[in-house]
Amino acid sequence: MTIPSLPDCLRHESLEVGATPLVRLFLQRLDLPALFDRHLPVLPGRPAALPSSTCLCVLLANLLLARQPLYAIPRWAARRVPEHLGLLPDQVALLNDDRIGRALDHLARADRASLLITLVRQAVREFDIDLAEFHQDTTTVTFSGEYAGQAPADATDRPPRITFGYNKDHRPDLKQLLFGITISADGAVPLHGKIYDGNTSDDSVHQDTWTFLEQLVGSSDFLYVADSKLCSRENMAFIASRHGRFLTVMPRTRVEAGWFRTEVQQRSLTWLEVHREANPRRRSNPDVVYHGVEASRGSSEGYRVLWYRSSQKEEQDRQSRQGRLDRARTRLEDLRPSRRRGVFATAEEARTVGQRILDEEQVQDWLRIEVDEEVQERFTQARAGRPGPNTTYRRVEDKQYRIRLEEDGQALKREALCDGLFPLMTNDKSLSLAEALGKYKYQPFVEKRHEQLKTVFGVAPVWLKNVERVSSLLWLYYVVELVQALVERETRQQMEQEEIPSLALYPEQRASSAPTAELVLGVLEGHRRHRLLDEQDVELRRFHDDLSVAAQETLRLLGVNGAAYGLE
Repeated sequence: MTIPSLPDCLRHESLEVGATPLVRLFLQRLDLPALFDRHLPVLPGRPAALPSSTCLCVLLANLLLARQPLYAIPRWAARRVPEHLGLLPDQVALLNDDRIGRALDHLARADRASLLITLVRQAVREFDIDLAEFHQDTTTVTFSGEYAGQAPADATDRPPRITFGYNKDHRPDLKQLLFGITISADGAVPLHGKIYDGNTSDDSVHQDTWTFLEQLVGSSDFLYVADSKLCSRENMAFIASRHGRFLTVMPRTRVEAGWFRTEVQQRSLTWLEVHREANPRRRSNPDVVYHGVEASRGSSEGYRVLWYRSSQKEEQDRQSRQGRLDRARTRLEDLRPSRRRGVFATAEEARTVGQRILDEEQVQDWLRIEVDEEVQERFTQARAGRPGPNTTYRRVEDKQYRIRLEEDGQALKREALCDGLFPLMTNDKSLSLAEALGKYKYQPFVEKRHEQLKTVFGVAPVWLKNVERVSSLLWLYYVVELVQALVERETRQQMEQEEIPSLALYPEQRASSAPTAELVLGVLEGHRRHRLLDEQDVELRRFHDDLSVAAQETLRLLGVNGAAYGLE
């Protein structure tokens, strides 16, 4: 559309509205601006021209909508309607990366533990979140650089240390922080988030997390679900001694796994079908079926051990085993000793090299190394010199050794009986086999939150070099995940209540039956507000870009004031 030229006495102002009114609404429902004001410590000197709480809310909106570096946020904010960001018109010019950085420093000095519990309680009250079940998981945030001058590890009241550890991005050459979140089973809403030193082990965070959840709920009456790092004597005893309930994966290294595998191989068990679902990869493939049985012997601590057999995992285990067998055979066939072509000088050398390959491919239980001895005769002169009619010869035997594989058919049959098995351990005596499996299958939702943190929100790498600011920024990323989850949960709940099957949020107005926060925010981004102003900046006329039907429906479902978009 071509905009006609305006008289010199008039000015056209065009600012983006986008999804900032929606973000502002959710921040206000969380009471976050007021919480910042109450929990940020009072700094000496005169009050700041632009409060830290305002800067932090602008930064949160940017992380949700644009995810730009600090130095680009002032220009981004200047293109937006200021009141939707919580800014007064004359405060826009005061926003810069230094002020945002100082706001992060200010947040680092606050009691963020108290701020977190207050924020989460407000979210639970405002959005009526069920607290009966929680799921915990950790990930790593990777950093590059020295990060010299960090506080010593034994220092008190220090920010988490950026250091080397077990990197889940498979970058052991880079430093990291450990980032843990815990979600509710009601909409996968993050209700706990904490940053730990980069070398913190996963099994050491559960007691701290469970204590926070007990404080949040006000009792120990909830189910705590986590991966195999929870399955340690100390962690399980800690929860059980406080009358809490847990559900976790039992590692195969536990002695109970050996007991059950022997039982499966030696006698027939009564398996019950506990769950069936359509194949996620191809609808034409058979359904994925889960069978379950409770082990006749509990754990050594007295907890229940529930065993399941997944038809999908059964096929994966079979293919994995066959792949390892094929690789071992190929490696042995292609083996060429350095001293002789295709043969070994001693039986011990042949057996050692072959066994090493079986161990590396983890097939030593199913394949055996056999060494065949070959004797070849040759004749050589008894004495040195030119051969002649009277030259005498002596017979020499050369021994050579070749590797031959023998397959243990009985061991392979026994191993096949254990395909598809995985165990869960719990102290909750009320859970049935089907209920325990259903609750554990919710665990991927917390992993999805980590995936969104690293992809959608691009948390890594973080280029800040001030450790305190890094810690504050990652705390804000927890709030970003909280708002994102609440937007998704609220949208889907309203759609269900009003029996709306889908919203046309995808490009080309394609339908989405379970809208993500990215789709909800994206359908509003780009919307602009236009004003005609006179010489004294008095508004003469206001108009807005058109909104799609799906965008208008989204605003209505989430309770966003349509006046911000020119809707009367």
